[in-house]
Amino acid sequence: MKSTRESLLSAATVLFSGKGYGDTSIREIGTKAGVSDSIIYHYFKNKEDLLFQIIQIASQDLIQMLVKIDEEISDPVECLYEMLLTNMTLFNLKRNKEIKIITSDRHWLRGKRHGTIKDMLRKIRSIYVQKLYKMSEMGLLNDIDLSVLSSCISNNVVGFHEWYHKGGHLSAEEAAHNVIKFVFNASLNKKGLDLVSRLSNYPNQYASGG
Repeated sequence: MKSTRESLLSAATVLFSGKGYGDTSIREIGTKAGVSDSIIYHYFKNKEDLLFQIIQIASQDLIQMLVKIDEEISDPVECLYEMLLTNMTLFNLKRNKEIKIITSDRHWLRGKRHGTIKDMLRKIRSIYVQKLYKMSEMGLLNDIDLSVLSSCISNNVVGFHEWYHKGGHLSAEEAAHNVIKFVFNASLNKKGLDLVSRLSNYPNQYASGG
């Protein structure tokens, strides 16, 4: 059974992702959660605090997922592959409402809240950039600026939930593999692609030349 705080966060998540933060009132959040407006202020300072908590929790969960993969997989190519797959299929789709809020509504945050979320999103990007630097040091990448490459990867991963729809001709994992294939074929040189094709968990039909 959800606590009152969890119910409020859940209600706000549904409303913010559906109507947008600016068009959602505290009264609507309370009504959807089944509590009075005054109760909300026992758990959150204001509506912006609700927005902040939703984004902070989702961002922290993603950071923990990526760090866990980083700690478990030493090979940078395989690690990047698992990060991308997990980010798209186990996070973006299952937490698509939070992702939509992060991309569309985080600009409403001010002051320390804005700075905290900015730092967390920077942390997520830095996890990916570290993998790319490692791959560059190993001579696995094409001649691509790493900041440009990391931005391209970020845009492909973050936008996955916007264009992928269940019931299409590809499963979520198959669609994610196609995105990863695009990223790898665009960024890895022959040496890097040869390593990718040897990964035991990387489907042969999505490996280089597949």
